[in-house]
Amino acid sequence: MKQLSRSLFIASLLLFASDLLLYSQTFRVDTIIYQGDVDYPINLVMLSDGFQESELQVFRDSAESYLNELFTVDPYSRFKKFFNAFAISVPSNESGAAPDPGNPIDNYFGSTFGYGGIDRLLVPVNNSLISAVLANNFPEYDQVFMLVNSTKYGGSGGWVATASINEDSKEIALHEMGHSFADLADEYWAGDQYAREAINMTQETDLDLLRWKNWYGDNDIGLFAHAESPSWYRPHQSCIMRYLGEPFCAVCREGIIERIYTLASPFKGYEPDITTFQMTSDSVIFKLDLNHPDPNTLATSWSVNSVQTGENMDSLSVRIGDLSAGINSVLASVVDTSSWIRPYDHETYHQFEVEWVVSKSSLGTKDQLEILNRSAISLYPNPVHDRFNLEILGTEYGRTLIEIYDMRGRQVQMYELNYPGSFVIDVSGLESGIYQVKISLDNIYLSSRRIIKL
Repeated sequence: MKQLSRSLFIASLLLFASDLLLYSQTFRVDTIIYQGDVDYPINLVMLSDGFQESELQVFRDSAESYLNELFTVDPYSRFKKFFNAFAISVPSNESGAAPDPGNPIDNYFGSTFGYGGIDRLLVPVNNSLISAVLANNFPEYDQVFMLVNSTKYGGSGGWVATASINEDSKEIALHEMGHSFADLADEYWAGDQYAREAINMTQETDLDLLRWKNWYGDNDIGLFAHAESPSWYRPHQSCIMRYLGEPFCAVCREGIIERIYTLASPFKGYEPDITTFQMTSDSVIFKLDLNHPDPNTLATSWSVNSVQTGENMDSLSVRIGDLSAGINSVLASVVDTSSWIRPYDHETYHQFEVEWVVSKSSLGTKDQLEILNRSAISLYPNPVHDRFNLEILGTEYGRTLIEIYDMRGRQVQMYELNYPGSFVIDVSGLESGIYQVKISLDNIYLSSRRIIKL
């Protein structure tokens, strides 16, 4: 009995060691597109399944061909500088994909056709292995694409976009990336189980509430019922989310851009890289290192103490004589003005800012840093219709001064309140436009927020 127990224990240890080895394997990682440090751009990672060791060059060639195709298609082509791309060559013991989930083959990630009873639905089912390979080989991934070694037509969305190497695989891949990267819905009728409110799918018929209302009537965007389920609507009749070979419609194209900006801002860096400092020289040059779409649709504006001082330039020279005694604000704001973007709150999604808090003398800097370390400020929503919420959190009590300036530097509103707390600021009397909200705590300037009054 002892010998049997010892044998079972050893077998268990060997099995555990085998599993540990399987889940900690490293594989060849090839760089296909490199725009910069992996901490900044969006990292696309291609994985192989159903490619034996001798077939991995086919995978690498296919991965490079797909990615080259991806960045010829709008809007990815305009934002190529925002992406890195890599291929991880994972060998399988058996080529191809399983014909259905009930008849698995010895491929690495368990890719199978017939998922959910749909013959062309190709899905890698071993999610734990996918996660392990990513963790051990490229943990900085943002989007994963599985390329499966089968000439049968098929693919799927989900957290991992998937396609076979069928001759239509590039078009399938574009469609599936729409699902996985931008959370787009199918614009053909895929079945009741896939119907949902999405960027490009809705049951809303009130045009004032329609999620693509800002596109309605332009670029062939409308409200088109699915014949199979007329209570569900799509925005376009021939988007790639419905038919392979078509471009992304304006609504889906915008959804992809929204996702890109969620993952990577145009700011690659800025100088000075310290945003709170004392000015000790006659002048300082403030610089932005920007990643521009191609063609460039970014507009840059600069302001000093809420007064606009420059537009459409990546640097600003500020002289010490331009500053007031004490604490000053230098604010750089970047907005994407592309006609491809029309969300409800355009400026909120696509306005990116960096603010330098500059002391002309040492007076106040120490106090300001102490307050910064124990306070937190949030302002929402933005853009603003009639009111916005301002939250000032902290561990100590004091007085806050809230000043609102127009873009000519004129103070148009002012409030004095006790903090910490949550406040509702009424701006219904202001004209539509852009304003700076200047926030001071205990007579020490802390920050500016740019708002858009609708």
